[in-house]
Amino acid sequence: MRRLLALGLFLALPAAAQEPWGTLEGVRRSLAAAGPTGANFVQVYVPAGFTSGERESGQLAFALPDCLRWDYLDPFPKSFLLCGGVAHQWNPEDGTGQRFEVDRKNEPGLDLLLLSVADLRGRYRAASREGEGGVAVTLTPIRPLEQLAEATFVVDPDKQRIVELSYRDREGNRTRFEIGGYRTLPRRGQFTPPKNVRWEEP
Repeated sequence: MRRLLALGLFLALPAAAQEPWGTLEGVRRSLAAAGPTGANFVQVYVPAGFTSGERESGQLAFALPDCLRWDYLDPFPKSFLLCGGVAHQWNPEDGTGQRFEVDRKNEPGLDLLLLSVADLRGRYRAASREGEGGVAVTLTPIRPLEQLAEATFVVDPDKQRIVELSYRDREGNRTRFEIGGYRTLPRRGQFTPPKNVRWEEP
């Protein structure tokens, strides 16, 4: 579930866009309007009490507001797909995978990208600040959550794209995604689970 939690949301901006919720709304609207979109990512997971941790990389695919897909390529291949309320995770090398239902509305982390900004405002406090990498929007839960203590999006203001997503759970574990190389994807194929996988259900 840590993987799903990761997946599963500006130089001179107008005053309204600098407001954190306006910033997130602009990115979500831009990604949804773009249609299926791909990107590259590097993920670093640092356990509580450590200064360095595991590094993985791969490709992302978005079809907001319905679908997200992560294909980890290095060091070990594995894939995760969420469309609607059904999640798939599989290992392309051994041909096995799991399929299970997910309540996106009540899954901290997934709600950051898959719920409307109006819904998020009822769950999180938001603050923004400008930095060298873009505008950082930090969300903290209004009510304590076991899985999520804080999440931060860094947004490129010109391209209206997320370039970094980081979050910390209540145990102090930290995960950071660096995202780049955005590109348009075909409208079919990548959001359908593969047929040559043997699916197991809980």
